[in-house]
Amino acid sequence: MVGGHGGPIGTWTPTEAYRSRSRLSAFARGLGVADRTALDIVARQDPAAYWRAVANWLGFTWQREPTSTVDQLSSPHTTQWFPGGRFNLTDNAVHRWVREGRRDHLALVAETEDGEGNRLTYGELADQIDRAAQGLHDLGVRPGSRVGMQLPMVVEAVVLQLACAQIGAIVVPVFSGFGASAVAERLGLATVSVHVVAESVRRRGRNVPLRESVATALAEVPSVRSTVVVGGRRDHPVGALPGEVSWEELMSSTAAGCAPYELDSSHPLLIAFTSGTTGAPKGVVLGQAGFAVKAASDAAFCFDLAPGDVASWITDPGWIMFQITVLGGLLAGSAVGLYSGAVDHPGPGRLWEVSRSLGLTMLGVSPTLVRGLAAAAPQPAPDLGCLRVLASSGEPWTPDAYSWLFEHVTGSRLPIINYSGGTEVSGAILSNTTCELIHPCGFAGPLPGMGAGVADETGRDVAEGLGELVLANPSPGMPTTFWGDHERYERTYWTRWPGTWVHGDSVLVEPGPPPVWYIRGRSDDTLKVAGKRIGPAEVESIVNSVDGVVESAVVGVPHEVKGEAIAVFARLGPETDLPAARAAITEAIVSRLGRPMAPEAVHVVTDLPRTRSGKIVRRMVRAVHLGDTVPDVSALEDACALDAIRAAR
Repeated sequence: MVGGHGGPIGTWTPTEAYRSRSRLSAFARGLGVADRTALDIVARQDPAAYWRAVANWLGFTWQREPTSTVDQLSSPHTTQWFPGGRFNLTDNAVHRWVREGRRDHLALVAETEDGEGNRLTYGELADQIDRAAQGLHDLGVRPGSRVGMQLPMVVEAVVLQLACAQIGAIVVPVFSGFGASAVAERLGLATVSVHVVAESVRRRGRNVPLRESVATALAEVPSVRSTVVVGGRRDHPVGALPGEVSWEELMSSTAAGCAPYELDSSHPLLIAFTSGTTGAPKGVVLGQAGFAVKAASDAAFCFDLAPGDVASWITDPGWIMFQITVLGGLLAGSAVGLYSGAVDHPGPGRLWEVSRSLGLTMLGVSPTLVRGLAAAAPQPAPDLGCLRVLASSGEPWTPDAYSWLFEHVTGSRLPIINYSGGTEVSGAILSNTTCELIHPCGFAGPLPGMGAGVADETGRDVAEGLGELVLANPSPGMPTTFWGDHERYERTYWTRWPGTWVHGDSVLVEPGPPPVWYIRGRSDDTLKVAGKRIGPAEVESIVNSVDGVVESAVVGVPHEVKGEAIAVFARLGPETDLPAARAAITEAIVSRLGRPMAPEAVHVVTDLPRTRSGKIVRRMVRAVHLGDTVPDVSALEDACALDAIRAAR
């Protein structure tokens, strides 16, 4: 692999056009530093001053200026950002641009699987937000009320998110594909009073109804007094869902509409539920101003979004990348693209058709999606239209999938912004940018202001090698708490090494210059074989390179001599010879990693458990294989996949 701009093998090197328009470079120059490395040094010396400079550079409107940038109170996990300030995210994401003369500029462009399109200017979006905010107010929604959102990637999801932020309601996003029990658990934990749900979602040419499962879920959530149905039919029995009204009825208020409320800087924006390894889902509470500063700066610095761009991510409003892309993009001044449906239906070229029809300049995908597209029948290199930046998140890349996207799809011309952090920090900890060298599958390093480093098993900082991803200082996008369980919040991130945020990712830093960072998976998945630590993703990459292997999961199992040994669970293609595949997998691991890393067992399975966003859940593979208690299965795409582990050969 040779990068298209003269860089080392496999790298992307920015052209002068990328360098000259980089918003990160412009920000760095404004602070009198040359590049991201120098900017990170400045940020580590004084994180509060750095984030104050970021907030000022973004040009946000404060209804009342904060008295300071940060107040840590008694400890890092009680940090308050921009104390004393009054701020409204929706005012800055939409109404600001109307005031600045962009009323008729594109804000949203949407398309469905059936090809139906919709476009809204900032003025039109502002009008819809005002009417939705008034409709929610008429339903009794007030600052602090929790509003559930179970919608596909449609305009109504954006309007709802922004209308709630406008009046201080707290959105509780729920994945549109969840079953009744998972929906009920999340809405119940947040004591949601109003739930907004789609009548159905369109998927692979058919309508998937949601009404029946939602009715089952809401029967278990007595706090829900009103249900707003998007795309509902009028022939349903009245009262089938609690306090049911249609979206059209919500939007029909003749009142003037609710103007943006003045809210405390840390007023909750959303409760984003993430699954833990044990117990109930964690309700991560993210504040308005902190989320806005982090998401907007990521949009500008990582994806280089600016007025005139159109950004989209292949995701669902129930996952945090929806809020990061939509809200971050609008706050940074770009338009946002939405696609509702399967991006590989009716064929693998559909994704690139959608990208062209939406006029995307930035597109975010998952490595799982790319692996699926690459595995389809050979396709010619697509026409990428005006696409300028690709991005990825959610899991580590495999070299083959990355190479296919970089070489085959982009002709080695476009940057792939690897972006990793998540719900708990409102964006990225590690990322690439458009103004520096990008190594395949890796990260250029920590984003300035995050204070990221690597710690060994004792908590000591290490400059290179495999270790735990840690943050030395708070940042604006961090949670204020877990909803209803602050002790769990402290225990999850702050107690292993007091005063240090332990993120839960295993990272590998290869020395430079420049150093390259890699995510090797969740740290609770990290293997320690005969005293040697290795990330499961590294082993899986080797397994997946063997002929006949479709995908795999690698977990650690107890071993009398080594302490822990490798167990491989591989899904094979049709007509693959099982004994030969097992031998080839073992040989590949031994030849690449050495004889001590030889797998204890290679199991062949028909399926692997994965989340609805496509990530294989190793801890469930391990738990089922060892007969341990299986963690929360509500986030699984198909819980029956666990039976495939039980039946492994």
